[in-house]
Amino acid sequence: MPYIIVFRNDEKIMEHKVEEEKQLRIGRSSENDIVIPDSAVSSVHAEIEYEGGSYYITDFQSRNGTFVNRELVISRRLAHDDVVTIGSHNLRFIYKTGEQKPSSSRSSVHEATMHIDTPHHRSRLARSVAALAGREKRTGIKAMITFLNKNSNPVFLDKPVVTIGKAPDCDIVVKGWFVGKHAADIQKNNGGYILRFVGGRAPLVNSKPVRSEVLLEEFDMIRVGSTVLQFLYQRGGRA
Repeated sequence: MPYIIVFRNDEKIMEHKVEEEKQLRIGRSSENDIVIPDSAVSSVHAEIEYEGGSYYITDFQSRNGTFVNRELVISRRLAHDDVVTIGSHNLRFIYKTGEQKPSSSRSSVHEATMHIDTPHHRSRLARSVAALAGREKRTGIKAMITFLNKNSNPVFLDKPVVTIGKAPDCDIVVKGWFVGKHAADIQKNNGGYILRFVGGRAPLVNSKPVRSEVLLEEFDMIRVGSTVLQFLYQRGGRA
């Protein structure tokens, strides 16, 4: 039976068994199995569960993300000695000496990993916030697309249709093999936003290919070619 050992600043805080028959929830709320009292941690931030002989960690669309070995993840199969970072805490996933461990090979079917270093990701989030603060008018709620793996300002979805693709006249220009000149677009529809596949290789939303269209939810991760995006809402501000 594996364990989670929780550290903060290299100091061991607690140790918790990970059981096959129940999910292990992690977050700021006292109702979680592992409570992390950190304002950067969501109330219910992530969950570890057993499936098909392995343990998986899944992020619950948290505001500041879940990282495994310094990579931002949506869902990831855990291997012995993996380090999960949530807020200011590191959670080490280990099997005790002599325990049988699953194969360390990872399955792309169950795994959704964004290769983003933790400090870089936080820096990009900070720059995005600074860019928003610099806008002269900010009223109500505005939808936007932020870039997670390159340094670019957010794109606000203030047009009826925002285009994504290789063509230089697209609103969001991306690169990558088999990406279409017009790969996808985002359309406003009855108060929500729909990502629609247009051509080339299908975009991924939370690691799942979109071959038609999908209604976007806040914090959804969008991958088009080599570009990783996130759908967010900006709330409030000055008129």
